Amino acid sequence: MIRLFLYMLIAASVSGGIVGWIRSSETALWAASLNFPDWAPGGHLPDIVSILMLQLIAISLWITQRADRCTMRLLSVLLTLGLIGGVCLQLCIIFVGRDITTGFLAGLALWLYMLVTMTVVDRCSKASAVLLWLPFAWLTLGLAFAFEVMRLNEGSNFVGGL
Repeated sequence: MIRLFLYMLIAASVSGGIVGWIRSSETALWAASLNFPDWAPGGHLPDIVSILMLQLIAISLWITQRADRCTMRLLSVLLTLGLIGGVCLQLCIIFVGRDITTGFLAGLALWLYMLVTMTVVDRCSKASAVLLWLPFAWLTLGLAFAFEVMRLNEGSNFVGGL
């Protein structure tokens, strides 16, 4: 249980730190200057959901580590850790690099990576894989949102002018 507590504490610290940095820096001004679709979630809802999604990934990691007699446990753990790193990398690309198009492509790569991760984790622990479905759904929604933001802010010059 101590390991679960530590994982959740680290996930909350990482996600809360990123959200706090984005909200309190000049990055917030840059983000506010972007055009967003009408269906964009407002307020602090995206921040809260993002923090909760990393918590679910942390719980999934803990369950995967506890899986008995699983030959793919190490691979599942490493792939799950990679999800947290991938989320952080995507946010850095978007907000540090201020590159919406590359951020969208990183999100697409992360979406595919998460599909592979869920497949491998499912072989090790069904419960752990089920916990990854909500973060996957949130990532899917975020990918659609990122595509729309990219389209609205870059003059429709991606994927044949979509």
